Amino acid sequence: MAKHGLATPDPVVSATARPGAGRLFAALVRYRDYRLLWASSVLTQIAQWMLQVSLGWLMLELTDSPFWVGLNGFASGIPFLVVSIPAGALIDRLDRRTLLVACQASALAIGLALAILATLGLAQPWHLLLGAFLNGAALAVNNATRQTLVPTFVPREGLQNAIALLSAGMNVTRVVGPSLAGPLIAALGSGGALFAQVGCLAIALVNTLQLPSARSSTRAGIPFLKNLAEGIDYVRRSETLVGLMLLAAVPTILVFPYIQLLPVYARDILAVGASGLGLLYTAGGLGALTGSLFVAGFQRIERKGRFILATTFVYGLVIIVFAYSTWLPLSLLMLLCGGLLGSSYMSITNTLLHLNVRDEVRGRVMGIYMMSWGFMPLGALPMGFVGDRIGVPHAVALGAVLSSLATLTVAARIPTLRALR
Repeated sequence: MAKHGLATPDPVVSATARPGAGRLFAALVRYRDYRLLWASSVLTQIAQWMLQVSLGWLMLELTDSPFWVGLNGFASGIPFLVVSIPAGALIDRLDRRTLLVACQASALAIGLALAILATLGLAQPWHLLLGAFLNGAALAVNNATRQTLVPTFVPREGLQNAIALLSAGMNVTRVVGPSLAGPLIAALGSGGALFAQVGCLAIALVNTLQLPSARSSTRAGIPFLKNLAEGIDYVRRSETLVGLMLLAAVPTILVFPYIQLLPVYARDILAVGASGLGLLYTAGGLGALTGSLFVAGFQRIERKGRFILATTFVYGLVIIVFAYSTWLPLSLLMLLCGGLLGSSYMSITNTLLHLNVRDEVRGRVMGIYMMSWGFMPLGALPMGFVGDRIGVPHAVALGAVLSSLATLTVAARIPTLRALR
């Protein structure tokens, strides 16, 4: 490694390292600190899903508008665009455990304020938008920090298993979070569901406090802006990293926003109400869990580049079918398939990113990667806007078509992606 300035990114490496020959839960069994991180991550994400479902339903009740529901998603995701890259530089300069604790404490305070407002009947649309924005800022730093801690607690040969298991845990939350939130909203109202998510965050914070200190190997004394610019340049000079970032961003901006509009499907298209909304989220979560466990246990995925390109392309086609379905069983099946495809390609993409970066720049690279999640609100707002005018199914289908076409363009313009193994 060069003594001054960041070294050129490593050449593409294989992600076929196998922890314990097929031990599906190897990373959880072997590494105590990883178990704590995993548990804390799962509890935090359960709370986030409960918050998303509760705020989406409450916003629909207050405004009766798909546009406002999309705007709520916009407010929660836009901080990823603003915060993620500077957060990545902070992650490479500060103690990562301390940052994680600060993020979780902030999210807890925000959730508590929203729960009180909702319970007292004082919540207004602008309260929900502000709370979603502040929570999104905390979540942007939280998610990037968690990503950088995985290689700290798990050796290189166990990374694919550990990353896939973390992804599996996140996808379990897509089942558990909405499954809890839907019935809680029906029984106790949005305020009750929000208080429950505050409880999840409190338990997650206790877990995080048990993690050891974790500082990166970034050289001290470098000005913050220079530190930031070095990370951006590191990604820019690697065609592989640029391609993986683009591939993560395409469905995030064009397909994922349909999740923000599931309350509209539950109430107006499928007529299944708040409890049915939880069922829709659960179907997608079960598919995503299946995809993550597949990646965790099946270590010999060959031609990983072609795998992620193919799954991203087909993902868009599956969501087109979901967009126009008015039959609940077909809608659930498409959400299941979509979750499986989306989770599989994201797990492999994440693994390849970690295996192709150095630790001293890992926070900045993962900050840029997390910024792609900020593209979801850029799609959620226009999707809600278009949905108000031509119908939500047409808006969702249009985004899915554009995603599949964009994936083909990325595959053609960046051939190194097709060669990744």
